Amino acid sequence: MNSPNEGQEKMDNMGLLKQQASGCAPGCDCHGTGSSGRIRWILGVIVLLAAATLVARAVVKDHRTSTEPAVPAFTPLAPAATADSQSPPSPGEAAEAKEASVGKSIGAFSELNTVAAASDAVLVYVPGKKGSSGNPPSTPMKDAASRIESQGYKVALFTLETGSRDYEQIKAQMSVPGVLAMVKGRGTSVVSGDITETKLIQGFVAASSCGPAGCGPAGCGPAGCGPTGSK
Repeated sequence: MNSPNEGQEKMDNMGLLKQQASGCAPGCDCHGTGSSGRIRWILGVIVLLAAATLVARAVVKDHRTSTEPAVPAFTPLAPAATADSQSPPSPGEAAEAKEASVGKSIGAFSELNTVAAASDAVLVYVPGKKGSSGNPPSTPMKDAASRIESQGYKVALFTLETGSRDYEQIKAQMSVPGVLAMVKGRGTSVVSGDITETKLIQGFVAASSCGPAGCGPAGCGPAGCGPTGSK
């Protein structure tokens, strides 16, 4: 038989269990306060880290955008012509220009950054005034382009259309007919007089030696991108 003390102890233990049960309903985590706090703290840290990562990515992207170098382009030699400043050539003038052209025809130097985007350099034939005699230097231009390309460059040939705004401006700065040797991201050199393959290559080398901001048909100072005329 159980002693009175043992019975009293069991009753006291049962009362303690009931008291605990009444303060903690089924399904409640009465003793998990510390664990829940740690979980909330961990989730807060994760959110902060995610936000910091997004901010860092945005800063890096803005920095890259502001520091990316500009794509090299051909130095413009004349202001871009507007549509109103050019009148369409007559059928006879168009046929004459096509016959006297080398490569593709352009109406403005600004077109080169589109039509010659894949080229490292261009040779642009600037014809003589309308009605002047003389054949375009097709052979020396093609031979010079082939020689330059054998050194790893890509060269395109063009003819500036007579009567265009850029033509009227450039013929006042150089002797026509002539050829402009233009190197992307560098400068321009003029070849006039007796246009030969050798002089065209010399013009390309001179244009390559110029800085991106300082060359033009009239030359570029002591470093020298001046006209390569006949001697």
